[in-house]
Amino acid sequence: MFADEYSIRKRKYESYHSGEKLFGLPHQSYTELVQTAREIELLEKLYNLYQKVKDTLAKWQDITWTEISDNILTMTETIEGFSKDCTKLPSSTKKYDAFKELKTEIDNMIEIIPLVEALAKRSIRPRHWEEIITMTNCEIPYDSDTFTLQELLKAPLLKNKDDIEDIADSADKQEKLEKQLNGDIAAFWEDADLEIGTRKGVDAPCMLTGNIVDIQEKLDEHIVALNQMNAMRYVKPF
Repeated sequence: MFADEYSIRKRKYESYHSGEKLFGLPHQSYTELVQTAREIELLEKLYNLYQKVKDTLAKWQDITWTEISDNILTMTETIEGFSKDCTKLPSSTKKYDAFKELKTEIDNMIEIIPLVEALAKRSIRPRHWEEIITMTNCEIPYDSDTFTLQELLKAPLLKNKDDIEDIADSADKQEKLEKQLNGDIAAFWEDADLEIGTRKGVDAPCMLTGNIVDIQEKLDEHIVALNQMNAMRYVKPF
């Protein structure tokens, strides 16, 4: 280790310095030793953060998909904290490959976490996962009980970022349409009562009676709503 080698040389320097002082000799300048001390200090700051980031990301790999939503906020705050710490590193560390790798790792994760959060929403259905699998050409075991973040990150998410965001946005709008269809329109007609009565001179039931006006208004309203839905690009699954 460079740090160990430096410690040995530093002890020798201190010994020589004491001897020079004891015998009244002029002090020798060891500029390379001073420069090495500065570089080791910089590298320790860089590698301490580097190792911390690596350990954290490795830990996240094992998070199961059922636990993702509970961890997203912490992950977001943690990676943003790492980004700030990276920015605070001395500018002289930017020349090292380790810094470039560290910054790339952090920046990528800052973009990936929102994608993970979007895919963890309730609006994402199997059909959306299948779209992503086809798009990325990567198997994603989304229906497995042991599905982890590591398995999702094997897919090229950043390469397909815009398309994944579009799929997630479509899923939200489809969920809204689904709620409108099932919770409003379908639910109304499932419980609606149509009364059929007789008319003068005819004994058998042959005409609608009761509150026909309200039912007709509701029918017209739902026809308009369904026509509007049919014009949306998100209606395809329905």
